[in-house]
Amino acid sequence: MNDTAHNGAMVMHREGEEIHVSTEEAKGGSRGRHVFTILIVSLLLAAGAMTIAWVTGALTSTDGTANPKDTPSASATEAM
Repeated sequence: MNDTAHNGAMVMHREGEEIHVSTEEAKGGSRGRHVFTILIVSLLLAAGAMTIAWVTGALTSTDGTANPKDTPSASATEAM
C-alpha cells in the first residue's frame, strides 16, 4: 500500500508488516516560521501584561510600604 503526496513524494509506505509514515504526516502538519513568530509575540505580550499589572499594583498600593521609613524594620533601626 503506497500513498503519494500531491507533489509526488512518497509519504507513507509499507515494508512487510510495518507502515512507514513521514514526520510531517505523523504530526498532521508542518511547523513553520509563523508558529515561532506567534509564540514569541505571545510570550512578549504576556510578559508585558504581567509587568503592567505588577507596576500598576505597586503604584496604587495603599499598604504604606512605598516609603522605606514606614516599614517596621526601619523604625526599629532608628530607635537604636
